[in-house]
Amino acid sequence: MSRNNLKRYLMLLAVIGLVAIAGGGGSGTFATFNAQVTNTGNYFSTGTLFLHDTPNGGTTCTSESDTTNNQGTGCTWLFNSDLLTGPFTATLALNNAGTINASDISFDVNGCSVGNNSVVTGSSVVFGSAPTCSNMYMTIQETGSTYAVPSTDVACAYGPTTTPPACDTPNNTATLAGPTSLTNLLTTGAATATLAAGATRYYVITIAPTVASGNTLQNRKVSFGMTWHLDQ
Repeated sequence: MSRNNLKRYLMLLAVIGLVAIAGGGGSGTFATFNAQVTNTGNYFSTGTLFLHDTPNGGTTCTSESDTTNNQGTGCTWLFNSDLLTGPFTATLALNNAGTINASDISFDVNGCSVGNNSVVTGSSVVFGSAPTCSNMYMTIQETGSTYAVPSTDVACAYGPTTTPPACDTPNNTATLAGPTSLTNLLTTGAATATLAAGATRYYVITIAPTVASGNTLQNRKVSFGMTWHLDQ
């Protein structure tokens, strides 16, 4: 057989073999390999940042009582006194009842105004110039849980201080007219006060009116709110 014929013969055999394999006539087996893993239980979640406010050892007010925006309102008053009997003090416990640490504690004084004392029925008579919110000096002293001043003083959180940790006597450097936007409370070393999840800080708030005596104080009323705020 010539070389050309041999070559054609071998090519024909190769074609016949491929056709046989394609038709299932071959005895070989073919395997495909695979491997697989699955990560299950994936989720995203968040913790809570709840502020509890207990004024003067009384009823606790909670931010989460307002399920619309976590900004509880209607907490009981801190001060409810005769304007002539100052200076006035109130105690306040602020507790982080959530699961997230707060990076700061801040506060503001809102809606401070001086007007007629509407409790005095049928009388709108006033004398002379009214006091102003700038006449109401304020300090916020952080203390221990017994609120003992000065023995448990921790830091002057707001107001003048020349001998830390005690606040100075209230003066015109910090008044009810001042913190009308959120202002950080301070702690040891004048650092911003934080509030860890489950922790509580204790404060004594002092307000000292410095207003003229006499008839100018008749039938007067100083009104204001105080808001306390936590940030993650």
